[in-house]
Amino acid sequence: MNRTTLRQATGPIVFVLILLACWFAAGMVADRMVQQELAATLHAQRQMSASIVDNMAEVIASDLAMSRAIPATMAEMDVVQNALVQSRNYAANGETTEPGLRAALLKDPRMTAVSTFLHRAQGFSGLDQVWLVNANGICVAASDVLTDTPRRSFVGVDMRVRAYLRSALLGAFSEAYGVGRTSGEPGIFIAVPVYADGELTGAVVAKVGIARLRHWVAHAGTFVADGNGVIIMAHDSKLEGHTLPDSPVTKMRTADRKLTYRRDTFPDIQIHVDTQVREAAPWVSAAVAEQLFASAGQPGPSLYQTRGGLNSGLSAHLVEPLPAWPELLRNHKRDHLLVFLTLAGTVALAWVITVSYVRERRHHRATRDLAEQLQSANTLLSAEARHDALTGALSRRYFLDLLRHEIDRAHLGNQPLCMAIADLDHFKQINDRFGHAAGDRALEHFVDTCRAELRGADAIGRLGGEEFGLLLPATDLAGGREVVERLRLRLKAVPSAKLPASVTLSVSIGITELSVDDLPERIMSRADTALYAAKTGGRDRTEALPPDDTAPSARTVANIW
Repeated sequence: MNRTTLRQATGPIVFVLILLACWFAAGMVADRMVQQELAATLHAQRQMSASIVDNMAEVIASDLAMSRAIPATMAEMDVVQNALVQSRNYAANGETTEPGLRAALLKDPRMTAVSTFLHRAQGFSGLDQVWLVNANGICVAASDVLTDTPRRSFVGVDMRVRAYLRSALLGAFSEAYGVGRTSGEPGIFIAVPVYADGELTGAVVAKVGIARLRHWVAHAGTFVADGNGVIIMAHDSKLEGHTLPDSPVTKMRTADRKLTYRRDTFPDIQIHVDTQVREAAPWVSAAVAEQLFASAGQPGPSLYQTRGGLNSGLSAHLVEPLPAWPELLRNHKRDHLLVFLTLAGTVALAWVITVSYVRERRHHRATRDLAEQLQSANTLLSAEARHDALTGALSRRYFLDLLRHEIDRAHLGNQPLCMAIADLDHFKQINDRFGHAAGDRALEHFVDTCRAELRGADAIGRLGGEEFGLLLPATDLAGGREVVERLRLRLKAVPSAKLPASVTLSVSIGITELSVDDLPERIMSRADTALYAAKTGGRDRTEALPPDDTAPSARTVANIW
């Protein structure tokens, strides 16, 4: 599989992976957005719920304080204290039964007067009932004695079994929830000990009916629990009689539960941390989820607020559903989709731009490569045009151009210039005897010898075949003759390792110097004439021809130009 095919195959896969990454990133962004929205909602609703519960607790505390004040005031009154002192002899024993005590107390004018007093006090106090109990636990007067109600008065009843009364008869203020034994109506019972001359003589007991206190739970979701964890009143009356989780009432004796609540079983209200919140909304943090509660009859999570310490055994509670919960779930789905579409659109645009850029870069790179190849080809062609492909010497054309340039520079600088033409001796015989490959090596060896002997500013060019031109700038004829003579001798003394040992190379050289008015044809003509003289003189020698006005021979012009 080539690179193009591989790129075409992996492109869609990469794009799908990017879309999946966008979906995941969009989910994280949506989670963060809805978390902030949930935090703001919880903050606002928690403040509102706390305000509701705090107000509820203040009302309960205020109402109870007013209810306590009335029996506490009665306990300080002489009429109450005297009545209890006078009734200290009333007690339950084996001979005197409850009907007998009742009959005796109802006939006692002193107790009848006290009952009348209690009845009047009940009328203006807002209490449901008021009883006067002596130190023996016998109810000696009651506010309902003079009424025509069908329920029987507690006068003559032994009330020691009431838990709230037991504490009062021991000298302690007592307050507790309970259900009337005869009426079956629930209420708050307040028992205040009464002292006369420092001696505990009995207690004033008052009952405030729950019906009078319904304003405590006016707000939806509110309820009140007593010290045993039993819900004694609730906005939703179906919750009354239920218990809070792990309530003390479950540890009470059955007889005590029946005596206080007139029942034995108490269903659990089932308020607990909503464990299904994170299943429906995984974006909810564990810390936030612990603050959300589930309760029976509520489809979504709720906030749960409670206040205790109301100077009583009562506590105020509020279970308030989150009305914004369904909207938060919808917002999360909507935000997830919108953010994904935004990211996907951005990625798609970036993908198009990137692909276009990559293609443009690829085309640019291809164009640049072609340009570099063309430049390399041009450089190679230029090098081939400048240098002889076999020997590396300057080409004939470039050498002649260099000659013109050096002549102009020598004239301008008034400097000497020597030019020589060298021709390898008997070169045809080397080709015929040893082959053209040996001839090529001979030409290469001659050029290498020239490079080793000449200066860096000097130049050598191949004029054709085995004939070479030499340019020696800033060199007069005498110096030039010495240079080419050393070159000739070095060629004979240092044989080439690439040639057979029987091959002996020699060269004939003609050299001349530039005159003041020389043209390139003229100086080359004299150098060629000097070379001709070296060849006719026996070869393997150097001939120098000084500058003069001799016109170029026909041979030189024809052969060189």
